[in-house]
Order: sequence, then structure tokens, then C-alpha cells
Amino acid sequence: MNRTIFSKLAKLHIITPRGLGTLLRSFFKDGVSLMALLRFAAKHYPERCALVDENKRLTYKEIYELAQRLAKLLYRDYGLKTGMCVGVLCHNHITMALLLPALSRLGTRVKLLNTDIAPIRLKEQVELNDIYLLIYDAELKEERIPAQLPCEIIECEDLYREIIGNCEFLDMKLPSIRRGGEISVFTGGSSGRSKEAPRKMSVGQFLPPFYALLEQLRLDERDSVFLSLPVYHGFGLATLIMSLVMGKKVCLQSHFDADKALKIISKERIEVVPVVPAMLARLWQAEDAPALMKTVKCIISGGDRLDKKWVDVTSKYLGNVLFNLFGTSEAGFFMIATPNDLSRNEEVPIGKPISGVECKIENADGHCVGALWVRSGWAMISLKNKWQDTGDLVYRDADGCYFYRGRSDNMVVCGGENVYPENVEKIINSHDEVLTSIVFPASDPQFGTILNAKVELTPDSTLTAYAMKTWLHSRLTRAEMPHYITFNSISTLDSGKVARNQ
Repeated sequence: MNRTIFSKLAKLHIITPRGLGTLLRSFFKDGVSLMALLRFAAKHYPERCALVDENKRLTYKEIYELAQRLAKLLYRDYGLKTGMCVGVLCHNHITMALLLPALSRLGTRVKLLNTDIAPIRLKEQVELNDIYLLIYDAELKEERIPAQLPCEIIECEDLYREIIGNCEFLDMKLPSIRRGGEISVFTGGSSGRSKEAPRKMSVGQFLPPFYALLEQLRLDERDSVFLSLPVYHGFGLATLIMSLVMGKKVCLQSHFDADKALKIISKERIEVVPVVPAMLARLWQAEDAPALMKTVKCIISGGDRLDKKWVDVTSKYLGNVLFNLFGTSEAGFFMIATPNDLSRNEEVPIGKPISGVECKIENADGHCVGALWVRSGWAMISLKNKWQDTGDLVYRDADGCYFYRGRSDNMVVCGGENVYPENVEKIINSHDEVLTSIVFPASDPQFGTILNAKVELTPDSTLTAYAMKTWLHSRLTRAEMPHYITFNSISTLDSGKVARNQ
């Protein structure tokens, strides 16, 4: 551990004698769980603002007390015990944030379900995982909850009403546990069958990515975080947990809305903004964005491809504050591209591997593009410290930076050539009048397989399909050129990502 990291951890009380004592007592009382980490934060930052949502504002002392009450309520009234499975179908709000430590304290297996999930998929997950209790937002009941589910269900709002001002839990004791249970996120969104990425509660395995965020992003020096990324997404979950451990103010937004987000960022003087690229693009569409974002010291982009246009706009108005993070739900986050990496490359890199992770490229083609394989100690349970194929196609430059080319399962053959739709999207999105795009293969009786494109333009654009094709002519090969281009709005998922199945 270098001196810089040592001093940062000491500043966060993590390795001071008092801090280590608090941490050990927390593990003794609450097991190695998220509740123990919350207890640690409440001890060192009791009166500091911890969580803010559309309706509430709570300190660290308050959220620890409420999380304890919630754990006791779930234990007493719903019989939750170690090993039981609980599904959580919620947007970002304070009750959702309280559920994570409460369920971890009971040793349950938590499934964080995508709020875009189709009812039939939800029923499959309940049956497949033997979910005992489903906790959900009331607003999702009509659209997402099937008429009959083989488990008990309860609304988040009802749980919060039960624990507010309820003193009957003060003398109640929870059973002892050694370790919090598993927590799972799901890949694949609402399109097709999702894959589960479970992880057990372990402090040691998360230290390397934690060190990387402290050393390169200097998150210990920031006071406030805006979180519109859903907590059921691995990126959002990691942001919430790490922010609370460091005693930050976390402002939660349940549904991403660029105008409302900018008002929150300005009002709360937000310094750290994690986003997926589609969110960043929409934030910069507002004319007053530069003024409303003047307090921002760090923007963390992840979860999807970042276009160079938004790197340049961010640099122009805010300076060197943008970082690009890369990872997968299965492997966790394992690469960082710093502002310097982003500015000195014409193409946006996905980063360099952080300490403690190994990466390699397999089956590279003549252009040195191949499958990215990774091995890390903080991967999902079945893949921890094992080599895994991420499914991403990349190449590496002489400086060790990796660059994204697309998904291996998205590659199509057009006119006998291998074509990557994501690379075509990148070129289209570089046009000044384009907000985002989706490029997809289609069958054609003459050519076999062709590419088509759906493009969302900026509000004032008058671009035509003919002008777009003319502009693309010198930038794409014949096989890459979309045969048909349509202009329309492109919807996003609750995760903020572009809904590619549209």
C-alpha cells in the first residue's frame, strides 16, 4: 500500500486505531455485512447528511437506526432468516437504500430486480430462485407485478411507514450472524433472459477497486454524490455502498430526468456524478447545463460506450473531470481511463486495468481485435479468480490502453466483411447534430444482411437521411454503410441505457 492510499484511508478513519476498533465492534455486532459498514459510518459521521431523495433528508445516525428497525420488522413480522431469498423491485429512494443493509444483516440472499422486467420474467425469477418475499414500489404494481405470485409481496412505502417513529423495536435483538448473505444483480435488462451475478459480502475482495477509486478519482476529497443510476445496476450499487462507507451525501433520483437532475446538482452542490453515456448526452442538451454543473469535480461514465463528442463538451465546460470506467456485472469494474487518457486519444479508450486484475486478448484478427478475457478477485462467486470471456471485442495500443470494438455476439457479416454495429454507431454519434443512434442488422433479398440505423437528432437539427449518408460516405466502408436511416426519438431503460430492443 503506497503512502497516498495510506493517508486517504486514515482520513476516512478506516485504518486509524479508533476506526479499526469501530470496524471490529461493528463486525461483532452486525456480522460482516452492509449493516456493519453503515454502523461504522454512523459512528464517525453521525450528524452528517447521508441520504436525500425527493421527499426526505436523513443523517447517518438516522439511517442506521432506521435500517436496524427495518431489519427487526422483517425478522419479526415476515420471518426472514439467514439463507432465505428476497426479491427487491424498486427505484432509487431512501427505503431502497435502507433495505440493503437491513437484508444483509439478516443474512438473506437478495435479488435486485430490474424495474423494466416483464411480468412473465418476474414470475420466472420468483419460481427459479424460490423467492420468499418480494418488496416492490407501489407505482410498479400494475405494470410489473403478475396477478398471482408464489410468494408474499409488500410495498416499500408500507415498510417505511411501519418503522418511522416506531419505538417498539428498541429492545428487540436480532439473531447473530457471521456474514451478510449474497446480493445479486442481473445482466440483460428486459430483453431476453437475464443472467445473474451474485456476490457474497466480503470486505477484502473489494479493496483493490476501492483503492483505485481513491487513488485515481480522489473520491475521498469529494462531499456529495448524485445517484440516478439505479441501485439494481452493478454500477449504481457499487456507487451507493462506497459513498456511504466514505460518509458522503448521496442524492437519489428515482427516474432520470435531465432537467430535474441539473436542478438537484445545482441545489445540493453535487461534486460527483456517475452516469451512463446516454445520461451525459442528455444533460449537455440543456443550455444552462454548464452553469448548473459548475460544482461538479468528477463525472464517472460507465455501463456503455462513451462517445468522443461528450468527452470534448465536458472538457470544454468543466475541465478534466471525466473518467471512463469499464467492467461487467460478472467481473465487476476493472478498467479506468483518466481524463488524460481521454484527451490524448482521438478514440475514447475504455481504460487500463487497475491493480489486482489481469486482462488478455484472445483470438485476435488481422486488425489486432480480439475477445477480452479478465481475471479478478472481486468477480461473481463462481468466477472469482478465474479467467472469463467478457464477450467484448477490443484492441490494445502500445501504451496499454484498451479500446472497445463491440460485442462478439453482435458482429454481422455484410457483403462478406465482418462489421460491428457499435463502431458504426460511434461514427454516426460523432455528428454534431446527432444525440444518439442504434445500428442493427436486417435481412435483404439482394445483399443477404445489411445494416439499418435509427437516429435521434438534437432538438434544432434539420438533418436529412441523404445529408447523413453523404456525411458518412467518407467515414464508413461500403459494408458498414446503413442502407436505411430513420430519424426518431430513442427511448432509454430505467438504467439510463439505450433500449436496444426497440
